Order: sequence, then structure tokens, then C-alpha cells
Amino acid sequence: MVTRVTSQAQQANSLQNIFRITENLFKAQQEIASGKRITRPSDDPAGIRDALLLKTSISRSDQFVRNIDSNRIYIQASDSALESVDINLIRAKELAVSELGGLATGETRGFAANELDQIISQTFESANIKVKNQFIFSGTEFRTQPFEQGASGAVYFGNSERFEIAVGSNNNADFTLPGSDVLGNDLNPQLTNSTQLSSLNGGSGITPGSINITDRAGNSGTVNVTSADTIASLISKINALAGNVTASINSNGSGLQLTDGSSVVSQALTVTEVSGGSTAIELGILGRRDGNISGSDLNPVVTSSTLISDLKGGDGLTLNQIGIVNGAASGTITLSSATTIGDVISLINNSSFNVTASINSSNNSLLVNSNSSATVAIVNNVGTDETAENLGLGGGKNVFTTLFKLRDALKNNDSLAILASLENLDSSLASINNNRAIVGASLSRVNTTSSIHDQDIVNKLQQLSNVEDADTVKSIADVANLQFALQATLAATAQVLQPTLLDFLR
Repeated sequence: MVTRVTSQAQQANSLQNIFRITENLFKAQQEIASGKRITRPSDDPAGIRDALLLKTSISRSDQFVRNIDSNRIYIQASDSALESVDINLIRAKELAVSELGGLATGETRGFAANELDQIISQTFESANIKVKNQFIFSGTEFRTQPFEQGASGAVYFGNSERFEIAVGSNNNADFTLPGSDVLGNDLNPQLTNSTQLSSLNGGSGITPGSINITDRAGNSGTVNVTSADTIASLISKINALAGNVTASINSNGSGLQLTDGSSVVSQALTVTEVSGGSTAIELGILGRRDGNISGSDLNPVVTSSTLISDLKGGDGLTLNQIGIVNGAASGTITLSSATTIGDVISLINNSSFNVTASINSSNNSLLVNSNSSATVAIVNNVGTDETAENLGLGGGKNVFTTLFKLRDALKNNDSLAILASLENLDSSLASINNNRAIVGASLSRVNTTSSIHDQDIVNKLQQLSNVEDADTVKSIADVANLQFALQATLAATAQVLQPTLLDFLR
């Protein structure tokens, strides 16, 4: 049986071949023009998935590199500032040693005290260095000048938090050290239920007023905050509101936590001021959050009732002995029995060394002064213990205290105080060098991390090229073959589809 193929079928078959070859030719030409094998998902669904994952990973690594490149200057500036402080401490020690020599007089010590004033000024400049118009030794309080000279010495206004930047997946690096860890001391008591609102924000307290809290279900209530409130009474007022918000002290003991337990969510958890006040912002909870609100550091001050166990953000201090030199009187005081700051002060004041201990003017550390105008009281660590340093009384990271005490000793022509200051100068130098090592390690770490990311980007770009880039040589050969095939198909089609008179007969 002979089957007749219609001309319509022949035309359709020929056109299908022509379209197929033309489409492949276009794709090969497009690969040559763009350099890409994959230009749309349908070209290679599995390949496009791998390409998107690689591009996402490259973009993330690029961001980490930008983070490091943009903020490396903070670490470099920290090292430069600490180097300057190190040089100043070395010069201060040279002055102290020289003024203990046989040729030293009250007049030469007066000149040395004048130079100490210049050294102190230069140290303040280093401590208050700025990068990108931000103070690098203020913790995370970038806009706050960290150190000022007060009546009782240097006053620290920053916080104890470190400025961290993401340098990898689940990997943060410290780009600054807080001044309280390097140049001064902050006893940094944690927030407790008994903390008075008047003692927050470095002693500035909270402005009385009203705040409005609206949970995510839309329930709203107003809390009246008074100067007599404690953290406990404020939390009770918030928790008494009709709604789903529960207030507490946050996990690190530095601020408030508002937890929204709404099962139906219609808006963000919102805290606003009432009548244009400033209460909410001073409490660190002003704003809107899709989830919970974790308040900022409320920075409570040290009081005589502050527990030793509440210091250093709740880590507490282990107190042992401190050494005191005050003129001819010298010896040690054991502080291990103290449970509050008031106990520490009493133990020192009840000693036989004719000194008075008190909380400094910034209410974040202690100081000890001689009761005699003729002598300067110097407090030292005993052996390898760091009780004196940790209380802010001298040595180690208490650079300003050490320099101020030495200057006063020189002005008072107090040889015993000058001699006792040498020990604190040595420990402060060691502390600065240790912190420079920490800064250097941070710089080395971020540089290494940046190099790892750079190499990772190169590797993934190569993988991405393997996935989506075209083989140009192959594509050129394909174009030549397809052009030949197209011409052959067109010629064959012209021969097959030549019409005759018989094509019009039935």
C-alpha cells in the first residue's frame, strides 16, 4: 500500500527543521555574544540553582570584606592611640625615677609635675581619639566623649560594651575596646529590682512622665513613671497593663526587656512618649518592633549599697588585699569580708593609714585620698592579685589614676608616694602592652579573615564560571555547523517542495 504524504505535512516538517536549526543557531550566537551558557532558568534548571547559590555566597563574602575594609581603621587607630599612651607612661616613669635621685629637690619635682600635666593632657587626647567622627574608646556610645577631667581625676562616660562587626557567618570581631577596659575603670553594676530609677544613666536618672505601650494585638495602656520608682515597681506597672506585654530585666542585666505574647498579630509592639516627654527614650525602650523590645544599657551608678556580686555587669569581683602607702604609714588592708561597696569604704576608712575612701564623682569607681595635705595616698595591688586595680584605686588599667597620683606626689614633694607610684606605672605599662597585643591580634584576625574571604570569592567565581559561562570555542564551531546545516536544509527543502501541475490535481 502506497501512502501519499501531503504537501502540507511536508511543509510543516520542513519548517520544524528550519525553526529548530534557527533556534539552536540563535542560542549559539547568543552564547558567543554574552559569554554565558545560561541566560534564563529554562536553559539549565539545575545549573541556574547552583549559579544563584554561588552568587548569594559571593555577595555575602563581598559584604564581609566591605565590613572589614570599612572598619579596620578603628583597630588601627586604637593601636596608634595606645602606642601614644605607652610612650607617655614611659616618660612618666623616667620622670619618677629621675626625681627619686640624689639631685632631686622640691623645685625639680615641681618642674616634673608641670611636665606630667602635659603628659596627662596628651593621654586625654589619645583616649578621646575619633574615627569617622566617632569616639573609639566609648564602647558603643560613639557620640559620647569617653573621658573628661573631673575634680577627682578622669571621669569615664562611655559604656563597657565592645563594638563588634560581622566578619563571617555567625562570626563577629571586636573592632574597639571600651575605655573602661584600657584606660580607666567602670565598676558597671548590673540592673536589679532594687535599682532606683534616679540612679540610672550615669546618675542623671529618668525624667518623670508617662509612656504608652501597645502590644501586637492592638491593646494599649499608659504607664506613669515617677522619680520614686525602682526597677521592680516600674516592671510591676507595665505588667499590670491590660495586654500581652511582660516586662523584665534583660538577660545581661543591663536594661529592660519587653516580651509580647500576643497570639494574634495586627501591628508592631510600640512604645511611645506621652505629651512629648523623654521618659521612654531614657528608659531605652522607645520604638517599634515586630517582635520583642530589648532596651539599651541603663548604666546604673555605684552606691554604697551596691553588692560586690553585682559589679562588672553581674560577674562580680573577688576581693582580697590592697596595699596603701601614705607618707610613713604603709601596709595592707583585707577586703575579702566586704559584701557591698559601703563595706569596702568602711574597711579602708577604719584602717590606720589616715585615708578616706569614697565613690568618685562619676559614681562608677572608687578613690582613696590622704587626710593629710602633706602626703599623697597611693594604692597598689598586692602581689599578683588585682583587687586595687579592679576597684579603680590604682595600677593596671587605671592609667589616669596612676598619672594623677604621680603628679600630685611630685607637687607635694612626697618621695614615698613617688616611689610607690613606680609599681603602678609598671602595671599600667604592662596593661597597655597587653591591650596592644589584643588589638594586634584583632587586626591580624580580621586581615586573615579578609584574605580567606577574598580567596573564597575567587574560588566561587571560578565555580560560577564553570556553571554558567559558555565554551566560546565550542559555540563558534556550533555556529559554523548550524549555519551549514541551515543552508543544507533550506536547499533540500527547496528541492522537495517544488510544486507541479499534479500537485493541484485530485
